[in-house]
Amino acid sequence: MKNLSSWSIGFAVMGAAAFGFSFVSNKAFDFLMVFGFGALLLGMLLSFAAIFKKEKGKTKFLAVAAFFLLSFILVWNEPFQIIRLLTWMRN
Repeated sequence: MKNLSSWSIGFAVMGAAAFGFSFVSNKAFDFLMVFGFGALLLGMLLSFAAIFKKEKGKTKFLAVAAFFLLSFILVWNEPFQIIRLLTWMRN
């Protein structure tokens, strides 16, 4: 596993953890949701960089799968949270 794959997995884990904790904490919901989404997005971008550099191994696909899986779960359970998240990130 190379550098970009390691970084992408690290950011995917941080993003998934923050994303999960955002539903537990009502006070810091917005911050944790944005941080989690941003970390997942950064992990996905690093994963795409690892794919384009043709790093060995299949772990480089983990961050991309986590991003799309958690985004799908969010939209499926609470569809208007994604709109709230995107407007909060815009401002």
